[in-house]
Amino acid sequence: MFSTPAQVLRQREGALAETPFPLLLHALAVEERTCTLELKVRQREKRITFEDGAPVACVSNLLHETLGKFLVEKGKLSEVDYQKALAESVQTDVPMSALLVQRGLISPFDLYKQMQANMAMSLLDCFRWTDARFRLIADIETPDTSVRMNTAQLILTGVANVMPFDEVATHFTFTDDRRFAQVPAVEGPKLSSKDARLFQALRFRPTFPELMERSGLDTDSTLRRLYAFCLLGLADFIEEVDQRPRPAATVAAPAPVLAPALTPPPGMGVETVDPAALAQATGPKGMPFSDDDDAVKNVLLSAFMSHRSQDPFDLLGVPEDVQPVALRKAFLALADKFSPLRFQTADLKEKAEALLVGYARAYGALSEVEQAALWRKRRAAAREKKAGSTGRPSTAEQFRIRTDLLDARTQYDEAMKRLKAENYAGAFEYLEYACDIDPKPIYRAYRAWARYLMKPEAHGKLALQELQEVTRQEPGCEEAWFFTGEVSRGEAQWAQAEDAYRKAFKLNPKNRQYVDLIQETMKRVRR
Repeated sequence: MFSTPAQVLRQREGALAETPFPLLLHALAVEERTCTLELKVRQREKRITFEDGAPVACVSNLLHETLGKFLVEKGKLSEVDYQKALAESVQTDVPMSALLVQRGLISPFDLYKQMQANMAMSLLDCFRWTDARFRLIADIETPDTSVRMNTAQLILTGVANVMPFDEVATHFTFTDDRRFAQVPAVEGPKLSSKDARLFQALRFRPTFPELMERSGLDTDSTLRRLYAFCLLGLADFIEEVDQRPRPAATVAAPAPVLAPALTPPPGMGVETVDPAALAQATGPKGMPFSDDDDAVKNVLLSAFMSHRSQDPFDLLGVPEDVQPVALRKAFLALADKFSPLRFQTADLKEKAEALLVGYARAYGALSEVEQAALWRKRRAAAREKKAGSTGRPSTAEQFRIRTDLLDARTQYDEAMKRLKAENYAGAFEYLEYACDIDPKPIYRAYRAWARYLMKPEAHGKLALQELQEVTRQEPGCEEAWFFTGEVSRGEAQWAQAEDAYRKAFKLNPKNRQYVDLIQETMKRVRR
Protein backbone atom coordinates (compact mmCIF):
# COMPACT_ATOMS: atom_id res chain seq x y z
CA MET A 1 0.00 0.00 0.00
CA PHE A 2 2.84 2.37 0.90
CA SER A 3 6.57 2.40 0.26
CA THR A 4 8.60 0.75 3.00
CA PRO A 5 10.35 3.04 5.52
CA ALA A 6 13.74 2.09 4.08
CA GLN A 7 12.57 3.03 0.58
CA VAL A 8 11.16 6.34 1.80
CA LEU A 9 14.41 7.34 3.51
CA ARG A 10 16.58 6.27 0.60
CA GLN A 11 15.89 9.69 -0.90
CA ARG A 12 17.71 12.34 1.13
CA GLU A 13 15.71 15.22 -0.32
CA GLY A 14 12.59 15.76 -2.34
CA ALA A 15 9.10 17.26 -2.36
CA LEU A 16 6.30 16.62 0.14
CA ALA A 17 3.92 16.52 -2.82
CA GLU A 18 5.56 13.20 -3.73
CA THR A 19 6.61 11.99 -0.26
CA PRO A 20 3.91 13.19 2.18
CA PHE A 21 4.96 14.49 5.57
CA PRO A 22 3.17 11.70 7.54
CA LEU A 23 4.97 9.09 5.44
CA LEU A 24 8.30 10.71 6.31
CA LEU A 25 7.41 10.84 10.00
CA HIS A 26 6.45 7.19 10.07
CA ALA A 27 9.59 6.11 8.20
CA LEU A 28 11.86 8.03 10.58
CA ALA A 29 10.07 6.47 13.57
CA VAL A 30 10.25 2.89 12.27
CA GLU A 31 13.90 3.25 11.26
CA GLU A 32 14.65 5.02 14.59
CA ARG A 33 16.68 7.68 12.81
CA THR A 34 18.59 10.44 14.58
CA CYS A 35 18.76 13.35 12.16
CA THR A 36 17.38 16.76 11.20
CA LEU A 37 14.48 17.18 8.78
CA GLU A 38 14.56 20.53 6.99
CA LEU A 39 11.41 21.88 5.33
CA LYS A 40 11.25 24.92 3.06
CA VAL A 41 8.39 26.48 1.15
CA ARG A 42 8.72 29.98 -0.27
CA GLN A 43 9.98 32.10 2.67
CA ARG A 44 8.94 29.67 5.40
CA GLU A 45 11.47 27.31 6.96
CA LYS A 46 11.43 24.67 9.69
CA ARG A 47 14.00 22.30 11.11
CA ILE A 48 12.81 19.28 13.08
CA THR A 49 15.28 17.33 15.19
CA PHE A 50 14.70 13.58 15.58
CA GLU A 51 16.32 11.30 18.13
CA ASP A 52 15.80 7.58 17.69
CA GLY A 53 12.88 8.36 15.40
CA ALA A 54 11.01 10.71 17.74
CA PRO A 55 10.70 14.50 17.22
CA VAL A 56 12.48 16.28 20.09
CA ALA A 57 12.73 19.85 18.77
CA CYS A 58 11.29 22.09 16.07
CA VAL A 59 12.48 25.58 15.16
CA SER A 60 11.01 27.82 12.48
CA ASN A 61 11.10 31.38 11.20
CA LEU A 62 7.42 31.90 12.10
CA LEU A 63 7.05 34.43 14.91
CA HIS A 64 3.89 32.94 16.42
CA GLU A 65 5.70 29.61 16.88
CA THR A 66 8.42 31.05 19.13
CA LEU A 67 7.96 30.08 22.77
CA GLY A 68 7.44 33.63 24.03
CA LYS A 69 4.78 34.55 21.48
CA PHE A 70 3.07 31.20 22.00
CA LEU A 71 2.85 31.84 25.77
CA VAL A 72 1.42 35.31 25.13
CA GLU A 73 -1.16 33.84 22.74
CA LYS A 74 -2.19 31.26 25.35
CA GLY A 75 -2.51 33.86 28.12
CA LYS A 76 0.39 32.42 30.10
CA LEU A 77 2.56 35.51 29.70
CA SER A 78 1.81 39.20 29.25
CA GLU A 79 3.17 41.08 26.25
CA VAL A 80 5.11 43.38 28.58
CA ASP A 81 6.77 40.46 30.41
CA TYR A 82 7.49 38.82 27.06
CA GLN A 83 9.26 41.91 25.71
CA LYS A 84 11.32 42.27 28.90
CA ALA A 85 12.31 38.59 28.87
CA LEU A 86 13.16 38.78 25.17
CA ALA A 87 15.44 41.79 25.69
CA GLU A 88 17.18 40.11 28.64
CA SER A 89 17.55 36.86 26.73
CA VAL A 90 19.24 38.71 23.86
CA GLN A 91 21.58 40.61 26.17
CA THR A 92 22.57 37.70 28.43
CA ASP A 93 22.35 34.81 25.94
CA VAL A 94 20.21 32.93 28.48
CA PRO A 95 17.35 30.92 26.90
CA MET A 96 13.90 32.44 27.20
CA SER A 97 12.56 29.36 29.00
CA ALA A 98 15.21 29.57 31.73
CA LEU A 99 14.59 33.29 32.25
CA LEU A 100 10.84 32.83 32.61
CA VAL A 101 11.36 30.25 35.35
CA GLN A 102 14.04 32.35 37.08
CA ARG A 103 11.71 35.37 37.15
CA GLY A 104 8.85 33.29 38.54
CA LEU A 105 6.68 34.07 35.52
CA ILE A 106 5.84 30.41 34.99
CA SER A 107 6.49 27.19 36.90
CA PRO A 108 8.77 24.53 35.40
CA PHE A 109 5.89 22.04 35.27
CA ASP A 110 3.56 24.45 33.45
CA LEU A 111 6.40 25.56 31.17
CA TYR A 112 7.08 21.99 30.12
CA LYS A 113 3.42 21.42 29.26
CA GLN A 114 3.34 24.62 27.22
CA MET A 115 6.55 23.67 25.42
CA GLN A 116 4.96 20.34 24.51
CA ALA A 117 1.89 22.15 23.17
CA ASN A 118 4.05 24.65 21.30
CA MET A 119 6.06 21.93 19.59
CA ALA A 120 2.90 19.98 18.77
CA MET A 121 1.45 23.08 17.11
CA SER A 122 4.63 23.62 15.09
CA LEU A 123 4.74 20.01 13.94
CA LEU A 124 1.04 19.78 13.11
CA ASP A 125 1.42 22.88 10.96
CA CYS A 126 3.81 20.89 8.74
CA PHE A 127 0.94 18.65 7.60
CA ARG A 128 -0.39 21.55 5.50
CA TRP A 129 3.01 22.29 3.90
CA THR A 130 2.19 20.05 0.99
CA ASP A 131 4.15 22.15 -1.51
CA ALA A 132 7.34 22.22 0.59
CA ARG A 133 10.65 20.61 -0.21
CA PHE A 134 12.44 18.50 2.39
CA ARG A 135 16.03 17.55 3.14
CA LEU A 136 17.34 14.98 5.60
CA ILE A 137 20.50 16.08 7.38
CA ALA A 138 22.60 13.55 9.28
CA ASP A 139 23.94 16.07 11.81
CA ILE A 140 21.79 17.36 14.65
CA GLU A 141 22.11 20.11 17.21
CA THR A 142 21.39 18.90 20.72
CA PRO A 143 18.16 20.60 21.84
CA ASP A 144 18.35 22.88 24.86
CA THR A 145 15.34 21.23 26.42
CA SER A 146 13.88 17.73 26.58
CA VAL A 147 10.53 17.56 24.84
CA ARG A 148 9.62 14.37 23.00
CA MET A 149 6.59 13.77 20.81
CA ASN A 150 4.68 10.55 20.19
CA THR A 151 5.01 10.08 16.42
CA ALA A 152 1.98 7.81 16.02
CA GLN A 153 -0.26 10.25 17.89
CA LEU A 154 1.14 13.11 15.82
CA ILE A 155 0.40 11.32 12.54
CA LEU A 156 -3.16 10.43 13.53
CA THR A 157 -3.96 13.97 14.70
CA GLY A 158 -2.27 15.66 11.74
CA VAL A 159 -3.91 13.50 9.09
CA ALA A 160 -7.34 13.60 10.75
CA ASN A 161 -7.43 17.36 11.34
CA VAL A 162 -4.80 19.31 9.41
CA MET A 163 -3.64 17.65 6.18
CA PRO A 164 -5.63 18.93 3.17
CA PHE A 165 -8.24 16.40 2.12
CA ASP A 166 -7.16 16.56 -1.53
CA GLU A 167 -3.69 15.41 -0.51
CA VAL A 168 -5.11 12.50 1.48
CA ALA A 169 -7.26 11.45 -1.49
CA THR A 170 -4.29 11.75 -3.86
CA HIS A 171 -1.95 9.56 -1.83
CA PHE A 172 -4.53 7.01 -0.65
CA THR A 173 -6.46 5.47 -3.54
CA PHE A 174 -8.44 2.23 -3.83
CA THR A 175 -11.62 0.92 -5.42
CA ASP A 176 -14.90 0.74 -3.53
CA ASP A 177 -14.89 -3.07 -3.59
CA ARG A 178 -11.62 -3.36 -1.63
CA ARG A 179 -12.10 -4.57 1.93
CA PHE A 180 -10.13 -3.48 4.98
CA ALA A 181 -9.35 -5.20 8.26
CA GLN A 182 -7.56 -4.58 11.53
CA VAL A 183 -3.97 -5.77 11.75
CA PRO A 184 -3.69 -7.84 14.93
CA ALA A 185 -1.13 -7.27 17.67
CA VAL A 186 -0.05 -3.78 16.56
CA GLU A 187 0.24 -1.13 19.24
CA GLY A 188 -1.15 2.21 18.18
CA PRO A 189 -1.85 5.69 19.56
CA LYS A 190 -4.62 6.66 21.94
CA LEU A 191 -7.93 6.89 20.10
CA SER A 192 -10.71 9.41 20.51
CA SER A 193 -14.28 8.13 20.57
CA LYS A 194 -14.63 8.93 16.86
CA ASP A 195 -11.34 7.17 16.01
CA ALA A 196 -12.23 4.17 18.16
CA ARG A 197 -15.64 3.83 16.52
CA LEU A 198 -14.08 3.62 13.09
CA PHE A 199 -11.32 1.29 14.25
CA GLN A 200 -13.85 -1.11 15.81
CA ALA A 201 -15.86 -1.10 12.57
CA LEU A 202 -12.78 -2.54 10.84
CA ARG A 203 -13.35 -5.82 12.70
CA PHE A 204 -16.16 -6.55 10.24
CA ARG A 205 -13.78 -6.30 7.27
CA PRO A 206 -15.86 -3.70 5.46
CA THR A 207 -15.53 -1.94 2.14
CA PHE A 208 -15.14 1.83 2.33
CA PRO A 209 -18.89 2.52 1.91
CA GLU A 210 -19.66 -0.10 4.58
CA LEU A 211 -17.05 1.45 6.87
CA MET A 212 -18.73 4.85 6.57
CA GLU A 213 -22.10 3.28 7.34
CA ARG A 214 -20.87 1.33 10.38
CA SER A 215 -18.86 4.22 11.83
CA GLY A 216 -21.42 6.92 11.08
CA LEU A 217 -18.68 9.21 9.73
CA ASP A 218 -18.70 11.16 6.48
CA THR A 219 -16.35 10.58 3.55
CA ASP A 220 -13.81 13.17 4.71
CA SER A 221 -13.50 11.85 8.28
CA THR A 222 -13.50 8.20 7.24
CA LEU A 223 -10.86 8.53 4.54
CA ARG A 224 -8.56 10.60 6.75
CA ARG A 225 -8.64 8.15 9.65
CA LEU A 226 -8.40 5.09 7.45
CA TYR A 227 -5.32 6.59 5.76
CA ALA A 228 -3.71 7.19 9.15
CA PHE A 229 -4.56 3.69 10.41
CA CYS A 230 -3.13 2.05 7.28
CA LEU A 231 0.02 4.19 7.39
CA LEU A 232 0.57 3.29 11.05
CA GLY A 233 0.11 -0.41 10.28
CA LEU A 234 -3.12 -0.69 12.29
CA ALA A 235 -5.20 -1.59 9.21
CA ASP A 236 -4.67 -2.93 5.70
CA PHE A 237 -6.46 -4.63 2.81
CA ILE A 238 -7.85 -7.98 4.00
CA GLU A 239 -5.70 -10.02 1.60
CA GLU A 240 -2.58 -8.36 3.04
CA VAL A 241 -3.72 -9.00 6.60
CA ASP A 242 -4.53 -12.64 5.87
CA GLN A 243 -1.09 -13.23 4.35
CA ARG A 244 0.69 -12.02 7.45
CA PRO A 245 1.84 -14.65 9.93
CA ARG A 246 -0.35 -14.72 12.98
CA PRO A 247 1.43 -13.63 16.16
CA ALA A 248 2.42 -16.65 18.23
CA ALA A 249 1.44 -16.84 21.86
CA THR A 250 4.31 -15.56 23.91
CA VAL A 251 5.43 -16.59 27.36
CA ALA A 252 6.59 -13.79 29.59
CA ALA A 253 10.32 -13.92 30.13
CA PRO A 254 11.51 -14.11 33.72
CA ALA A 255 12.44 -10.79 35.22
CA PRO A 256 16.17 -10.16 35.09
CA VAL A 257 18.08 -10.35 38.34
CA LEU A 258 19.25 -6.87 39.26
CA ALA A 259 22.88 -6.38 40.08
CA PRO A 260 23.49 -5.25 43.65
CA ALA A 261 26.08 -2.66 42.65
CA LEU A 262 25.16 0.88 43.73
CA THR A 263 26.91 2.64 40.85
CA PRO A 264 27.36 1.96 37.16
CA PRO A 265 30.83 0.76 36.17
CA PRO A 266 33.23 3.51 35.05
CA GLY A 267 32.91 4.46 31.40
CA MET A 268 29.54 2.82 30.90
CA GLY A 269 27.59 4.09 27.88
CA VAL A 270 23.93 5.01 27.90
CA GLU A 271 23.07 1.80 26.09
CA THR A 272 24.20 -0.20 29.12
CA VAL A 273 22.19 1.80 31.64
CA ASP A 274 19.06 0.12 32.97
CA PRO A 275 16.98 2.87 34.64
CA ALA A 276 14.92 0.37 36.61
CA ALA A 277 18.03 -1.39 37.84
CA LEU A 278 19.61 1.90 38.81
CA ALA A 279 16.48 2.97 40.61
CA GLN A 280 16.32 -0.28 42.55
CA ALA A 281 20.01 -0.16 43.33
CA THR A 282 20.14 3.43 44.56
CA GLY A 283 16.65 3.35 46.08
CA PRO A 284 15.02 6.47 47.51
CA LYS A 285 15.73 7.26 51.13
CA GLY A 286 12.90 8.13 53.48
CA MET A 287 9.30 8.56 52.39
CA PRO A 288 8.72 8.62 48.61
CA PHE A 289 7.61 11.86 47.07
CA SER A 290 3.99 12.37 46.13
CA ASP A 291 3.09 12.82 42.47
CA ASP A 292 0.61 15.48 43.56
CA ASP A 293 3.31 17.61 45.18
CA ASP A 294 3.72 20.62 42.86
CA ALA A 295 7.09 21.55 44.35
CA VAL A 296 8.47 18.08 43.62
CA LYS A 297 7.12 18.08 40.06
CA ASN A 298 8.60 21.51 39.40
CA VAL A 299 12.03 20.46 40.65
CA LEU A 300 11.90 17.30 38.53
CA LEU A 301 10.73 19.13 35.38
CA SER A 302 13.27 21.91 35.85
CA ALA A 303 16.11 19.39 36.02
CA PHE A 304 14.68 17.35 33.16
CA MET A 305 14.31 20.32 30.78
CA SER A 306 17.89 21.51 31.28
CA HIS A 307 19.83 18.25 31.54
CA ARG A 308 20.37 17.77 27.82
CA SER A 309 22.21 21.07 27.40
CA GLN A 310 24.66 20.46 30.26
CA ASP A 311 28.06 18.79 30.14
CA PRO A 312 28.95 16.07 32.71
CA PHE A 313 30.45 18.57 35.19
CA ASP A 314 27.44 20.88 35.12
CA LEU A 315 24.98 18.00 35.12
CA LEU A 316 26.42 16.50 38.31
CA GLY A 317 27.18 19.91 39.79
CA VAL A 318 30.86 19.16 40.43
CA PRO A 319 34.05 21.17 39.75
CA GLU A 320 36.57 20.18 37.09
CA ASP A 321 39.03 18.96 39.73
CA VAL A 322 36.46 16.75 41.46
CA GLN A 323 37.88 13.73 43.25
CA PRO A 324 36.43 10.18 42.92
CA VAL A 325 34.75 10.14 46.33
CA ALA A 326 33.06 13.51 45.83
CA LEU A 327 32.03 12.49 42.30
CA ARG A 328 30.45 9.32 43.59
CA LYS A 329 28.57 11.19 46.33
CA ALA A 330 27.24 13.75 43.85
CA PHE A 331 25.95 11.00 41.57
CA LEU A 332 24.31 9.06 44.41
CA ALA A 333 22.67 12.21 45.79
CA LEU A 334 21.09 13.03 42.43
CA ALA A 335 20.15 9.41 41.76
CA ASP A 336 18.38 9.36 45.12
CA LYS A 337 16.73 12.75 44.65
CA PHE A 338 15.21 11.84 41.30
CA SER A 339 14.76 8.11 41.70
CA PRO A 340 11.93 6.82 39.48
CA LEU A 341 10.65 4.91 42.53
CA ARG A 342 9.54 8.21 44.01
CA PHE A 343 6.93 8.63 41.28
CA GLN A 344 3.87 6.62 40.30
CA THR A 345 2.54 8.23 37.14
CA ALA A 346 4.15 6.99 33.92
CA ASP A 347 4.94 10.51 32.67
CA LEU A 348 6.90 11.57 35.77
CA LYS A 349 8.53 8.18 36.12
CA GLU A 350 9.73 8.34 32.51
CA LYS A 351 11.33 11.74 33.08
CA ALA A 352 13.01 10.54 36.27
CA GLU A 353 14.39 7.56 34.36
CA ALA A 354 15.78 9.85 31.65
CA LEU A 355 17.48 11.98 34.30
CA LEU A 356 18.93 8.89 35.96
CA VAL A 357 20.37 7.72 32.65
CA GLY A 358 21.87 11.17 32.10
CA TYR A 359 23.47 11.21 35.54
CA ALA A 360 24.82 7.69 35.05
CA ARG A 361 26.30 8.63 31.69
CA ALA A 362 27.93 11.73 33.19
CA TYR A 363 29.30 9.73 36.14
CA GLY A 364 30.70 7.12 33.79
CA ALA A 365 32.37 9.78 31.64
CA LEU A 366 34.04 11.57 34.56
CA SER A 367 35.11 8.30 36.18
CA GLU A 368 37.29 7.56 33.15
CA VAL A 369 40.54 9.52 33.31
CA GLU A 370 40.79 10.02 29.55
CA GLN A 371 37.14 11.05 29.11
CA ALA A 372 37.30 13.46 32.05
CA ALA A 373 40.44 15.04 30.56
CA LEU A 374 38.66 15.38 27.20
CA TRP A 375 35.74 17.18 28.82
CA ARG A 376 38.15 19.55 30.60
CA LYS A 377 39.79 20.36 27.26
CA ARG A 378 36.39 21.05 25.70
CA ARG A 379 35.46 23.42 28.50
CA ALA A 380 38.82 25.19 28.24
CA ALA A 381 38.42 25.56 24.48
CA ALA A 382 34.95 27.00 24.95
CA ARG A 383 36.28 29.54 27.47
CA GLU A 384 39.09 30.57 25.11
CA LYS A 385 36.69 30.94 22.21
CA LYS A 386 34.40 33.11 24.29
CA ALA A 387 37.27 35.25 25.58
CA GLY A 388 38.81 35.67 22.12
CA SER A 389 35.58 36.40 20.29
CA THR A 390 34.87 39.86 18.92
CA GLY A 391 31.74 39.87 21.03
CA ARG A 392 28.20 38.80 20.29
CA PRO A 393 26.09 40.91 17.94
CA SER A 394 24.69 44.05 19.47
CA THR A 395 21.24 44.05 20.98
CA ALA A 396 19.96 46.08 18.02
CA GLU A 397 21.39 43.58 15.55
CA GLN A 398 19.90 40.62 17.36
CA PHE A 399 16.52 42.30 17.60
CA ARG A 400 16.72 42.97 13.86
CA ILE A 401 17.25 39.27 13.27
CA ARG A 402 14.42 38.35 15.58
CA THR A 403 11.96 40.82 14.09
CA ASP A 404 12.70 39.39 10.67
CA LEU A 405 10.66 36.37 11.78
CA LEU A 406 7.56 35.99 9.66
CA ASP A 407 4.61 37.53 11.50
CA ALA A 408 1.08 36.81 10.30
CA ARG A 409 -0.49 39.57 12.39
CA THR A 410 1.58 42.24 10.63
CA GLN A 411 0.38 40.99 7.25
CA TYR A 412 -3.23 40.85 8.46
CA ASP A 413 -3.12 44.44 9.77
CA GLU A 414 -1.76 45.67 6.45
CA ALA A 415 -4.49 43.73 4.62
CA MET A 416 -7.19 45.42 6.75
CA LYS A 417 -5.84 48.85 5.75
CA ARG A 418 -6.04 47.90 2.08
CA LEU A 419 -9.48 46.36 2.49
CA LYS A 420 -10.72 49.60 4.07
CA ALA A 421 -9.26 51.53 1.14
CA GLU A 422 -11.12 49.15 -1.24
CA ASN A 423 -7.83 47.86 -2.60
CA TYR A 424 -9.15 44.32 -2.71
CA ALA A 425 -6.32 42.81 -4.75
CA GLY A 426 -3.73 44.26 -2.37
CA ALA A 427 -5.71 43.06 0.65
CA PHE A 428 -5.96 39.57 -0.82
CA GLU A 429 -2.20 39.47 -1.38
CA TYR A 430 -1.45 40.26 2.26
CA LEU A 431 -4.15 37.92 3.55
CA GLU A 432 -2.72 35.14 1.39
CA TYR A 433 0.64 35.71 3.05
CA ALA A 434 -0.92 35.81 6.54
CA CYS A 435 -2.65 32.48 5.88
CA ASP A 436 0.59 31.05 4.54
CA ILE A 437 2.30 31.87 7.84
CA ASP A 438 -0.55 31.07 10.24
CA PRO A 439 -3.87 29.76 8.84
CA LYS A 440 -6.12 31.15 11.58
CA PRO A 441 -9.84 30.98 10.79
CA ILE A 442 -10.18 34.77 10.90
CA TYR A 443 -7.39 35.23 8.34
CA ARG A 444 -8.87 32.59 6.04
CA ALA A 445 -12.35 34.09 6.32
CA TYR A 446 -11.11 37.54 5.30
CA ARG A 447 -9.02 36.02 2.50
CA ALA A 448 -12.15 34.41 1.02
CA TRP A 449 -14.02 37.70 1.40
CA ALA A 450 -11.24 39.69 -0.31
CA ARG A 451 -11.13 37.09 -3.10
CA TYR A 452 -14.87 37.54 -3.64
CA LEU A 453 -14.70 41.34 -3.60
CA MET A 454 -11.98 41.30 -6.29
CA LYS A 455 -14.27 39.56 -8.81
CA PRO A 456 -17.74 38.78 -7.42
CA GLU A 457 -18.98 37.36 -10.70
CA ALA A 458 -16.07 34.89 -11.02
CA HIS A 459 -15.03 34.04 -7.45
CA GLY A 460 -18.36 33.48 -5.70
CA LYS A 461 -18.33 29.69 -5.79
CA LEU A 462 -14.70 29.38 -4.67
CA ALA A 463 -15.17 31.93 -1.89
CA LEU A 464 -18.17 29.99 -0.57
CA GLN A 465 -16.19 26.75 -0.57
CA GLU A 466 -13.40 28.42 1.41
CA LEU A 467 -15.83 29.93 3.90
CA GLN A 468 -17.66 26.64 4.37
CA GLU A 469 -14.34 25.00 5.19
CA VAL A 470 -13.62 27.70 7.78
CA THR A 471 -17.03 27.34 9.44
CA ARG A 472 -16.63 23.56 9.47
CA GLN A 473 -13.34 23.77 11.31
CA GLU A 474 -14.25 26.78 13.47
CA PRO A 475 -18.04 27.16 13.91
CA GLY A 476 -17.44 30.07 16.31
CA CYS A 477 -15.95 32.38 13.69
CA GLU A 478 -18.60 35.11 13.41
CA GLU A 479 -16.93 36.82 10.44
CA ALA A 480 -16.94 33.59 8.42
CA TRP A 481 -20.71 33.22 8.87
CA PHE A 482 -21.33 36.88 7.99
CA PHE A 483 -19.20 36.63 4.84
CA THR A 484 -20.96 33.38 3.94
CA GLY A 485 -24.25 35.25 4.16
CA GLU A 486 -22.97 38.11 2.03
CA VAL A 487 -21.50 35.89 -0.69
CA SER A 488 -24.58 33.62 -0.68
CA ARG A 489 -26.80 36.68 -1.11
CA GLY A 490 -24.63 37.81 -4.03
CA GLU A 491 -25.03 34.34 -5.54
CA ALA A 492 -28.82 34.53 -5.00
CA GLN A 493 -28.72 31.60 -2.58
CA TRP A 494 -31.20 33.21 -0.20
CA ALA A 495 -31.92 30.25 2.09
CA GLN A 496 -28.21 29.68 2.64
CA ALA A 497 -27.70 33.39 3.26
CA GLU A 498 -30.48 33.47 5.87
CA ASP A 499 -29.01 30.47 7.70
CA ALA A 500 -25.55 32.07 7.75
CA TYR A 501 -26.85 35.40 9.07
CA ARG A 502 -28.76 33.58 11.82
CA LYS A 503 -25.61 31.80 12.94
CA ALA A 504 -23.65 35.05 12.92
CA PHE A 505 -26.43 36.68 15.00
CA LYS A 506 -26.37 33.79 17.46
CA LEU A 507 -22.66 34.39 17.98
CA ASN A 508 -23.14 38.16 18.36
CA PRO A 509 -26.74 39.15 19.25
CA LYS A 510 -25.66 42.76 19.86
CA ASN A 511 -25.10 43.34 16.15
CA ARG A 512 -28.58 44.44 15.05
CA GLN A 513 -27.44 44.55 11.41
CA TYR A 514 -27.99 40.79 11.33
CA VAL A 515 -31.68 41.21 12.19
CA ASP A 516 -32.25 43.41 9.12
CA LEU A 517 -30.31 41.00 6.92
CA ILE A 518 -32.27 37.99 8.20
CA GLN A 519 -35.59 39.74 7.54
CA GLU A 520 -34.51 40.75 4.04
CA THR A 521 -33.39 37.21 3.09
CA MET A 522 -36.56 35.70 4.61
CA LYS A 523 -38.63 37.82 2.22
CA ARG A 524 -36.54 36.59 -0.69
CA VAL A 525 -36.94 32.96 0.37
CA ARG A 526 -40.74 33.32 0.51
CA ARG A 527 -40.82 34.62 -3.04
